[in-house]
Amino acid sequence: MDVYAAGRNTGSAAKKNSKSTVTTGSEVTAVAEFRAVWFSFKDWQSFLKGRNEQEFKTVFSAVCQSSVDNGLNAIIVHVRSHNDAAYPSSVYPWSDEMTGGNPGYDPLAIITEIAHTYGLQIHAWINPYGYRNGAYCGDATLATKENIIAGIKEILDKYPVDGIHFDDYFPPLGADTHNALLKDVYSTVHAYGKVFGVSPQGNIENNIAAGADIATWLSKKGYIDYICPQLYWSNNYGKAGNVTMYSDRLARWRALDTADIPMYIGLAAYRVGEVSKTDLGWSLKSDNLGSQITELRNAGCQGYIIYNYSAMISPVCATEMQGVRNLNK
Repeated sequence: MDVYAAGRNTGSAAKKNSKSTVTTGSEVTAVAEFRAVWFSFKDWQSFLKGRNEQEFKTVFSAVCQSSVDNGLNAIIVHVRSHNDAAYPSSVYPWSDEMTGGNPGYDPLAIITEIAHTYGLQIHAWINPYGYRNGAYCGDATLATKENIIAGIKEILDKYPVDGIHFDDYFPPLGADTHNALLKDVYSTVHAYGKVFGVSPQGNIENNIAAGADIATWLSKKGYIDYICPQLYWSNNYGKAGNVTMYSDRLARWRALDTADIPMYIGLAAYRVGEVSKTDLGWSLKSDNLGSQITELRNAGCQGYIIYNYSAMISPVCATEMQGVRNLNK
């Protein structure tokens, strides 16, 4: 499957978001470049948690409009973050983190419907094991391969999402265990005609230590449709600000991609304006994101994902995002 034709985008907003021809009905839309934002469980807490159904629709419509205004064509939305679900599930309990329990309506049905009206793809973002910060969240007995696959099938059976997306939280189970899961997820998602991507840490050594076998995923077909390493550094890294960390790690990731797997780059909007003693660029410059997008394009990457929605629309990020919008005109 062509990962760039994963969306069912329709309407005038879709025409604005795609540089290529937009189809209608059930046909897919080819996007020239994947431009997305991560809408995390923390964004749920800031914008959606505790809303009644009409409020939820109003607020998420505003989320979509902001995404379109920033030149994006996709939202990667958390739907399972802590061995829970932001939709009615027969496998996982309702999410305390995202929905505060059963809200009395189906948030994911609303999300997919509204996003597609705006011409945006929706990729269902899952922490497959409910693992973060060295521990399993919620009911750890739910973190089985069988439940992960069943939960993905449940999403794909019930909702017109455009893809399934894994984050970077891999428990220390070993590369063989994770690889077997990814192969099964890949086959499952492709059986539904969708795409599957993973967003690992930007630090290659950390991935290897966690059993995230990025070298295999990027050298052999059949594991993922796209990868999005989180390159959350500037090019003024180090106490003297003279280490081109972003460029260096981008080059290392590109060199790993011997199977020509589509690569997007995770960009750190949340670091814009940060005063850091070890990564000076975020406070010294106001064009970090724009220059990083230019560089990833020149390196042959096919898109980017911004972390996260709250940061993207924050006042401190306004100048940086204006530069990004100018690049996307």
